[in-house]
Amino acid sequence: MMADDGPLAHLRVLDFSWVWSGPLVTAILAEFGAQVIKIEHGARLDSSRLRGRPVRDGRPMAGPSIEIGPYYHQTNHDKLSITLNLKAPAARDLVDRLVGIADIVVENLSPGALERVGLGYARAAALNPRLIYLSMAAAGQTGPLAGMRAYAPIMSSYCGIESLIGYPGEAPIGMMNFGYGDPNAAVHALIPLLAAIHEREASGRGRHIDMSQLEAMLAVFAEPLIDHAMNGRAARATGNGSPSMAPHGIYPAAGDDAWVSIAVADDAQWQALVACMGAPAWAQEPHLVTAAGRVRAAAALDATLAAWTRTQPAPALAAALRAAGIACSPVQDIAAQWADPQFEARGIRQATTHRLTGAERLYRTPWTMARHPPRIRASAPLLGEHNAQVFCDLLGMAPGEVAQLQADGVIA
Repeated sequence: MMADDGPLAHLRVLDFSWVWSGPLVTAILAEFGAQVIKIEHGARLDSSRLRGRPVRDGRPMAGPSIEIGPYYHQTNHDKLSITLNLKAPAARDLVDRLVGIADIVVENLSPGALERVGLGYARAAALNPRLIYLSMAAAGQTGPLAGMRAYAPIMSSYCGIESLIGYPGEAPIGMMNFGYGDPNAAVHALIPLLAAIHEREASGRGRHIDMSQLEAMLAVFAEPLIDHAMNGRAARATGNGSPSMAPHGIYPAAGDDAWVSIAVADDAQWQALVACMGAPAWAQEPHLVTAAGRVRAAAALDATLAAWTRTQPAPALAAALRAAGIACSPVQDIAAQWADPQFEARGIRQATTHRLTGAERLYRTPWTMARHPPRIRASAPLLGEHNAQVFCDLLGMAPGEVAQLQADGVIA
């Protein structure tokens, strides 16, 4: 049965993706009502099921580790899980029948992976001409890099983004502390996918969306690329600095490992900051009056400002600077972020219940919409939890037939 509400409640999605980028696309579709069927295989699990045993309240959680991980729950909520060994010849008929009743296929595998098991776009489209088929390979389906196998850190390194992660005059630190390429690719993929859904309403035709995650990464790296192409300048690591704003960075606050972020956008904000500091003489030097002067003196300015901020408690400092119209926020650890009142006010997290781990809160898509806001209806499924529902209820198979295919290692 389709989800009972949401603007996409009329759509059924086959999710052949794994890890983060593809599963985030389908999780967002599910939040808007689409029915998402995640195709898994017990012998080759989605690696997001393999992140180890989580700890709650200082103790390792009980239960099968492949089922209880919050990472998997976050990117696979609201989905139905079925298990299929796609390399088994008998699985092809089941996949064909699923394709025939689907609206969308999403996959982020290496080019040719689904083609080799008989589920490339050409065959899928022949079975269902209305099918919208989203491929999210690292470098797309064609071209000299099409065979690239890459996770987000490899793609961001290849694009040059990792070279900017570091401090001036030092070697690059390397990998960003999360795989930025995954959520970036997911949001970029949603745009043509939603456009294809809209276009199909008029034309009745499906589409193959051949997306390159590398190209999506380059889209957020445009300024350094254009600067190099037009001016011959090679971008360098700048730490937390800005080419047009100063102060702009992370500054120490009172206490152990306490920090605040401060960004002064214009000269009026600088004067407001000077007032908050009590108008010390050093802050009234003529060369600091303009943004250009402050940017030139950024290193010395940061050091002097830090001497003041480290005497201020982070929450009080952030409140005072915000009241003065200056962008400032405490740098939060996970626990503080979880309790942040702004996150709560926006309704970004929703309460749900997992069959094994009980009550949990998951992040929903941070889009506020009046009529159909995104909504998480259920936590992530257990592996193969919906085999009977999909194969018997949707495809009309007899329970005995399903049991035989399970015994044969096809539904596995």
